[in-house]
Amino acid sequence: MPERPPLLTEGQEAALRNRALELLRIAFPDYRIVYGGGRWAAAAAGDPPQVWFADTPGSLCGQLFTAQLRSGGTIVPMQAPPPEQAYHGPPPDTKENA
Repeated sequence: MPERPPLLTEGQEAALRNRALELLRIAFPDYRIVYGGGRWAAAAAGDPPQVWFADTPGSLCGQLFTAQLRSGGTIVPMQAPPPEQAYHGPPPDTKENA
């Protein structure tokens, strides 16, 4: 069976990952959210701090949403960033545009 090509190029994947990180940080400003080693993580202040791990940004979002509801916190509405900070999609594929 031939191998399928990846759906995203490396640059596109990085851009989408950065966008997901940005959106998670906007949605959950009380948590420290990071991506590294192929995993997503979030930590809340406290002694000891609460920590969540996930394989996808969607999974981490769900965990933090649930944690926020269980702790009696509120879910703040997301607002669009200023136009100069708006997401404009992944970078163009230079191979096809060359």
